[in-house]
Order: sequence, then structure tokens, then C-alpha cells
Amino acid sequence: MLVLCDFERLATPEAVYDYLQQELSFPDWFGRNLDALHDCLTDISAPTRLILTGTATPCGQHFVRVFRDAARQNRNLSVELHEE
Repeated sequence: MLVLCDFERLATPEAVYDYLQQELSFPDWFGRNLDALHDCLTDISAPTRLILTGTATPCGQHFVRVFRDAARQNRNLSVELHEE
């Protein structure tokens, strides 16, 4: 699975959580916070590639560490930062 997460377009944490819950099929009980995001990312069981753009934005900076940490813990998850 390939998911593009553009923090220029997803400018608020709520928008990011909504988008990721839909794209990655997070459960209804997803907690919509960084800890819950980390838990769901480390639970991904199918090969998943996240491409992150706009990470220099305040919203992007808020999430990058969680994505990278989850990718280190889950071999099914890869995270790529694409900046212009």
C-alpha cells in the first residue's frame, strides 16, 4: 500500500488523523493522538509505504518523529520524507 501524506494540505492534526484513519483503515476506536497513532502504525501487518511531504510545516514537524519511530519498530512500514 502507498499513502501520500501532504502536510501542506493536511494542515491540522485533526485533518491528519482523519486522513490516516481512512487511508490506513484504522479501527473506529483509534484515539486520535500521537500515542494511538504510533500504536496503529506499529500494528500494520501489510507492506505499507508512507511518503511525507510538507514536513517543514508546524503540523508536519508534529508528526515526523512518530512516523519514523513506528517505521523503526515495524518492518512492514516504510517512511520517506520528500521535501522540495
